[in-house]
Amino acid sequence: MRILLHELKRRRVFRVAGIYGVVAWVLAEVADVVFPALQLPEWTVTFVIALLILGFPVAMIFAWVFDIGPGGIERTEPLKDRAKGIPRLERFAYLGLLAVAMGALAYFLFPRSMLPGSGDAGVVRDSIAVLPFANLSQDPDNDYFSDGMSEELLNLLARVPELRVASRTSSFAYKGRNVDVREVARQLGVDTVLEGSVRRSGDRVRITAQLIDAETGYHLWSSTYDRELQDIFAVQDEISGEIVRALKVTLGTQEEGPVIARTAPPTENLEAYQIYLQARHQWKRRGEKALERSVDLFRQALELDPEFARAYSGLAAAYVVLPGYAQEDPEPYFTKAKEAAQQALSRDANLAEAHAVLAEIAVSEQRWTDAEAGFFFATSLDPNDPTSHQWYSLLLRRTGRLEKALEEAQIALEVDPASPIVNLNMAHVYSLLGYDEKALDFQKAAMDLGFESAEGGDLVSNMMVLRSGDESRLRDLLREAQGPDGEALMSEELIEAIIRTGEDPAAWAEVDTLLSRDAPGVPEAEWFEFNLLAGRPEKAMEIALEYPDDIETDFFWLPEAAGFRRLPDFAVLVEKLGLLEYWKQYGWPDDCRPMGDSLQCGFATLTAAR
Repeated sequence: MRILLHELKRRRVFRVAGIYGVVAWVLAEVADVVFPALQLPEWTVTFVIALLILGFPVAMIFAWVFDIGPGGIERTEPLKDRAKGIPRLERFAYLGLLAVAMGALAYFLFPRSMLPGSGDAGVVRDSIAVLPFANLSQDPDNDYFSDGMSEELLNLLARVPELRVASRTSSFAYKGRNVDVREVARQLGVDTVLEGSVRRSGDRVRITAQLIDAETGYHLWSSTYDRELQDIFAVQDEISGEIVRALKVTLGTQEEGPVIARTAPPTENLEAYQIYLQARHQWKRRGEKALERSVDLFRQALELDPEFARAYSGLAAAYVVLPGYAQEDPEPYFTKAKEAAQQALSRDANLAEAHAVLAEIAVSEQRWTDAEAGFFFATSLDPNDPTSHQWYSLLLRRTGRLEKALEEAQIALEVDPASPIVNLNMAHVYSLLGYDEKALDFQKAAMDLGFESAEGGDLVSNMMVLRSGDESRLRDLLREAQGPDGEALMSEELIEAIIRTGEDPAAWAEVDTLLSRDAPGVPEAEWFEFNLLAGRPEKAMEIALEYPDDIETDFFWLPEAAGFRRLPDFAVLVEKLGLLEYWKQYGWPDDCRPMGDSLQCGFATLTAAR
């Protein structure tokens, strides 16, 4: 055996084996990454790896027989004392070493999912992020179609109870970015990542999908589908089913039957479906123009298919958020949103989005019990929808159930950590609870993620200024206050009078006089909030009782508002707002207790401002 090893070294077999192994590994990795992107069938990767493995013994035979010397390729001469050849036993040993080396090479070259016994028995991967599929079509305007394909798969997978699916906002934040999938999985907190591509040509479409293990970076499953465009829904069902099987998710107790049951395609009209995808694409862009365009497209889809429930739901969602961007009276939009949502639910009662839209409208109309019921349906039908949890958190904030509001906000954050609005909601909840540092951290996260609304984004900072007692910062804040026309709301005389109230409470009389004379345009809601934070609960209550529909009930629950909640008129105010019946049915605020048919609040300041 020692002589055999000496011969292997002399003939440089070990050296050739090492070089061959490295080159083969590089070629296999290139094929595994590049071939799917080139839309080559999955078997081509296996074919390349098989060729590399079969080529290994050939290379070893050539390494034994030949050598590269000064004169080029030459036959290796045997040692003089071994001219009769190698004994049979050592030949078998050489063949055994060759077989072991081939096995090792196969192990390192084949993706783990393709090796026997690679099923990872006992390993349950129960979370996934669906990255936006790459648009490989010649027309870049087909982005809406590849994005829609990704979202349809995401929605289907979200229906699996055992599977946690990263939200669309978080997943699509990586669109166009060259980020390692393992890093994506780490940031989103998932076990697996689905990525792929779509190439559309006329009425045909080629879809490539690959499921990647976040821990190893290896493919768990991949496949390519060449189909007619009219078969797009069947392909979506097929891909989602294959993914769930690859993840080994246990669905109830049934071993047979479809993994994901979709009762019917969303529409039988393919043109309506494509327009619907374009509408969704515009809706997610937000902004006044994009939302108005989405409304037009949703309506076009409905003209082609008047029974398209999801188009009605999308139209409702567009109408309900549009007034916030158009800065117009929300009532006409809410009326249209309500009509569209009702049309959607009359066709498909299980559309979570439509329930959430109706619940959000109910909040704006102070129909608290209807809103609670609507959010219950929405979050039950689609637990992975961050918008439903976020909007529900807003309801709970306004009704004083702050701890529950924080729970719902945290659920939305877990599902959609890359959403600016979800992070901002976390900031607002913590600000209401008095945790200023945590609130500031989440506000910064929202800004870093692209939130642009100055009003919503500055709320936390403004609260901290008002709480700080810093006269210089307060003066700057009051000077920045502007009316709808962009003009300053307060005169310098009024601002200085407000500053003086910190040391001289009698200065409030001058403030009230100047306010009515110089700043009649200050909104009642803002003046209510200022008085509340300035320690004038009686004045804040006077404004609230006069303008109950114009104030934000969130501010009732600030730590600084404990005195406001203890006022006898507080029970009158909340009954006027319809909150009393809501609390009796769904639970009391964190700082209130029932007293007969009324309530008593202000037992604690909820938490001290931090």
